[in-house]
Amino acid sequence: MKNLVLTIIILVLTLSINAQTDSCNVLLEKISGKYTGKCLNGLANGKGKSIGEDTYIGTFKDGLPNGKGKYLYKNGDTFQGYWLNGQKDGKGKFEYTINGEKYTLIGYWKKDEYIGVTEPDISYRVASATGIMNYTVEKNELINEHDKDITFSIKSAFTDFTPTDLIIDKSSGQIVQSGKKISISQYFCPVHCEISYTILVGDTRKQCRFIIDILEEGKYTITISN
Repeated sequence: MKNLVLTIIILVLTLSINAQTDSCNVLLEKISGKYTGKCLNGLANGKGKSIGEDTYIGTFKDGLPNGKGKYLYKNGDTFQGYWLNGQKDGKGKFEYTINGEKYTLIGYWKKDEYIGVTEPDISYRVASATGIMNYTVEKNELINEHDKDITFSIKSAFTDFTPTDLIIDKSSGQIVQSGKKISISQYFCPVHCEISYTILVGDTRKQCRFIIDILEEGKYTITISN
């Protein structure tokens, strides 16, 4: 008797799950077909897998791929990365084949379009801040071309100072010093800047190094604190 009751319970649960899956819709036509996964209000929401002409395995929101997921095209190509409202959006890797040759494209997508290896919507990237206690980067929009510069302010004990062994390497632009502040003007993006110097800590000198890539033109103020 117990086995019969258990069998009935399992059957009811199975039918309930299948009914929920069958009524859970995926709104992207090429992957719409058989869906297994989480559902909310009749739409795929959360982690799931949908198989149609193509296949998608990953997270959904309101019936569309949204978040991290893997997309398998019917021709064997694959895209693994981030999605937003059913479109590739964010960092990803696209593996595809042309005339029997395999290729891999890595970078960033926006609204289903590949936009390159640079992350969109960021104006700078700090690559290193060795031996530095803190730093800030402020960017202002250009009013005119003459405002375009990158100004560095180096502080020790909250006071501006210019290290005697300061070295600034930049990929473009001209260095201009005004008091204890140093600027790079007439630069072209992207511009790669490396700043190195030492500060006295006790009886020894501490090596400091700051590396930044400016990706979008503007008026920047970079404050480095030791």
